[in-house]
Amino acid sequence: MKKRETSKGAIIRHEGELALHFREFLAEDPDLRWHLPAGMPPHKLDHVEVEFDGRRIAFQPLYQLKPSLLWLDAQLPTDGTPPLQITPLPLLVTPELSSRVLNHCKQHGIAAIDLNGRAWLRAPGLLVDRHPLPGRSFSYELEPRNIFVGKSARIIRCLLTDRDRLWTQSEIVPRAKASSGLVSRIVQHLISQGFAEKTSARAFRLRDPLALLEEWAESDRFAKRTHTTLYAGFIGPPVELAHRLQKWAVSEAAPVAFTQWIAAWARHPYTEPVLCSAYVSRLPEPAALDQLGLRPVNEGGKLWLHVPDDEGILTETQTRGGLTMVTDAQIYLDLQRTGLRGPDAAAALRDWEGFCRP
Repeated sequence: MKKRETSKGAIIRHEGELALHFREFLAEDPDLRWHLPAGMPPHKLDHVEVEFDGRRIAFQPLYQLKPSLLWLDAQLPTDGTPPLQITPLPLLVTPELSSRVLNHCKQHGIAAIDLNGRAWLRAPGLLVDRHPLPGRSFSYELEPRNIFVGKSARIIRCLLTDRDRLWTQSEIVPRAKASSGLVSRIVQHLISQGFAEKTSARAFRLRDPLALLEEWAESDRFAKRTHTTLYAGFIGPPVELAHRLQKWAVSEAAPVAFTQWIAAWARHPYTEPVLCSAYVSRLPEPAALDQLGLRPVNEGGKLWLHVPDDEGILTETQTRGGLTMVTDAQIYLDLQRTGLRGPDAAAALRDWEGFCRP
C-alpha cells in the first residue's frame, strides 16, 4: 500500500482547481488503484476507472464546488433507470463532502469523492465507504468550515427559536450580532444543503429543522465550548436553587440562562431535575456563594455553572416559570452525552409538539 500523505490542503476557488487536484489525488490514492485516459487534460476527463479484483469500473466525474441536494436530485435519471445501471457511473467530485450531501448520495446511489479522500463508491460488486484521509485539508473558498461554532452558531440558534417562522436576513443580523455577509453565507449554505428554502425574493424558512439540529448535535462538544464549575452545600430542591441564582443574577446584572435537566423540565417535564445547571457570564463571588449556601467542589454537586466561550448562548434566551433559560435547541444539545438520563430528556423534548416553537 502507498504511504499516506502527511499534510496537504488548499482553498479551492474554481472548478479548474478542483479538477487539477482531483487528478493529482487519484495518482496518489493510498487505497484504490485508479486509471485515467492518457493525454487528456483534467477538466476534460470524460471518465476515470477504478480497478478492483482484476476488473475496471468506469465513473464519469461531475465537478461541483458546492453540491446541493437539488443538484444531486437533478442527476438522477428521469426515466426511472437505477443509477447503478448508468454507464459510466456518475461520480460527484467536490472539495469537501458534508455529511448531509454524502448521506443523500448514499440514499440515491450516487458515487461521491472529495479531495480529502472521503469516498463512497457504489457499483455492481463494489462498495467503498472511506473516511477522510489524515493530513488532508481541502475546502471550497465560499463554503463555511463549521456553521456550528462562533457567530455562525448564533445564526443557527436564532433560526431554531421558531422552526415555523418566515425569516429575512435583515432580521437575523441584529439578533445574532453578525455581519450581513456572514448571515448571507450561512443562509445560502442552509438552502444548498436542503435545511432551508426560499419562500420569496427576501424571505426563507427552515425546511428540515430537526435534521439541522441533529447535524449540530453530531459535531457539538460541550466540554470544549464551556468551562464548568461545580458547587455543593445547598439543601433545598434544584428549582428553589434556580430561583435564588436568578435573583443573584438580576441584582448583580450578571446574565444567567438555565439549561440541561432543569430547563428541559421547565419546558416539557420528563425526568425531574436532581441538580441545577446554568450558563453565566461570570461566577459568583465568595460572598454570594455564602448567601446561596454553596461551596466549590471537584465532583458531584447540586449546582453546575457553565461559562461559555461565546456569549451568544446568553443573548438568545426564553423565560419560563420565572426563569431565564437557553433556547430549546440549546437545551437539547446540552443534554447530549450526559448522565442522569439527559439523552432521554433531550429525546422527549425534541419529540414534543412545542419543541423549537415559541
